[in-house]
Amino acid sequence: MTQKYTEADTEAFYDHEDSMYRSFWDSEGSLHWGYFDNLADARAQDFVPACHRWNESMLAWSGLTTESRVLDIGCGNGNTAIWLAQQTGCEVVGIDISAVRVGNAKALAQEYPSLRLSFQKASVTSLPFSDNSFTHVWSQATLYHVHQRELALKEIYRVLQEQGIFLFDDLITPVSEISAEGQKHVYQRLLFEPTFSYESYAKTLSEIGLMVLEAKDLSEHLNKSYQLLSELALSKYPKLSASYDKMCEAITARELGWSFYRCQKVSDRVSWIYGTNDEKTLQDKYNAWATIYDADLDETYRCSPVISAGALAKVLPNKAASILDVGAGTGMVGEALADLGYTNITAVDFSEEMLEVARKKQVYTALHQGNVAEPLTFSTPEAFDGIVVLGVFTFGHAHPKGLRNLFELLKSGGYFVLTLRVDYYESNDSLQEILEELSWSILDRVEFNIFETEPMVALVLKKH
Repeated sequence: MTQKYTEADTEAFYDHEDSMYRSFWDSEGSLHWGYFDNLADARAQDFVPACHRWNESMLAWSGLTTESRVLDIGCGNGNTAIWLAQQTGCEVVGIDISAVRVGNAKALAQEYPSLRLSFQKASVTSLPFSDNSFTHVWSQATLYHVHQRELALKEIYRVLQEQGIFLFDDLITPVSEISAEGQKHVYQRLLFEPTFSYESYAKTLSEIGLMVLEAKDLSEHLNKSYQLLSELALSKYPKLSASYDKMCEAITARELGWSFYRCQKVSDRVSWIYGTNDEKTLQDKYNAWATIYDADLDETYRCSPVISAGALAKVLPNKAASILDVGAGTGMVGEALADLGYTNITAVDFSEEMLEVARKKQVYTALHQGNVAEPLTFSTPEAFDGIVVLGVFTFGHAHPKGLRNLFELLKSGGYFVLTLRVDYYESNDSLQEILEELSWSILDRVEFNIFETEPMVALVLKKH
């Protein structure tokens, strides 16, 4: 789409509107939309408290501490930056394209000499900071103004430290076609252009290397915000009130929305996964990785599912045999089995997002979300002729006791392919004890490397 607006256009527009906003709902010039605890019953007097609630919610999800160094993108008049520093003791560096607002922020900061604050006029598309400068990047209601959005996201990635957190909200475009009314009353009025949907935003963030740990579609809260703003503006600014009503119509038609994302900069996703300490975090990480998992690992890891599937094929020639792919993820093992001619494959994984990617490959007869640490209730005992387990029992993942639950699902005389990192296999006493406890024998042991130098072993076992 041809760029219609420049940063100078946006700067002039919001400098002009700033005084109007302050006069009827935001005297400090720091609020935008509200996060309501009761959407149905919210009234005009609830709007400003709901805006504060949104700030508090983002802060609760941020993990900010006194050691944090935060870049506030679109800092406006500096109120949020000051509030963040007051609440956590962190250092905050604010940028904005509006010289007026940066001047306001600098003047206000002088009233808080004990806080670590600085402000400067700058564009997020060309940040004046070195690589890895910040532990956190924070932004509210800003990025939709940026006409080179992906460049801005790449700049944020650049200045964020490894494992650093980027959290922000932004306007989104849920549908691909915008009506003339929507263009006029939303996009032209606010000087921005339709861009990401809720889903495509998350995908773009992941492709840049910002893993989406949490996402929320807040469009209902945006709709309520504009309903209440219309009421607040009506007596003094009837034209603005009418514009807000048109915004509500656009939201109802899904031509406009509001979303929140909490992301983490991750360059080495494999180490990031292995370094997980709890199950919920591991699940969140796999959900975040799902859309780009195959692209990340295709060249250096795909040999593992191919070899694992091949190991099963050597002992289970019946192509109609019932096979369970445990820890199926995005379906790499399922693809390898399908390529070998198998037609009755069931997938189980604890990540919904990974399973959604696997589902689109159409190689499974059924897919189930489940955790091997618990009995898998989607199946009866001794239901499968073969089970392949890859990437489940390793560092930071499932405890080996989950093998007992899987053993129950395998038919007598059935085959079990267990693929493991060699260092995990040789060093885990619990794994060795459970392998010896269960009634099966090792038929084959296939050794190979992933990531060029990491030794793996695929154990082929037969249940007695």
